Amino acid sequence: MPLEIIISAVIFGLISTAMAVGVLLGKSPLKGSCGGKGGPDCICDEFERLKCEARERMFARKKEKVNTSS
Repeated sequence: MPLEIIISAVIFGLISTAMAVGVLLGKSPLKGSCGGKGGPDCICDEFERLKCEARERMFARKKEKVNTSS
């Protein structure tokens, strides 16, 4: 039984390492099932669209505060 656990942990570690190396060498961010969050096509469903719009409004307000206080 312990041998199966060790083998499983090693295989899981190798797969995780391979995925990390692929991301580092590919130089592209990890993407969700919608093609990535925060991109120009940030619409999976209504909830995701509303989240993206709210995030954009929040960033716009923060940017306005920084610009007006400077």
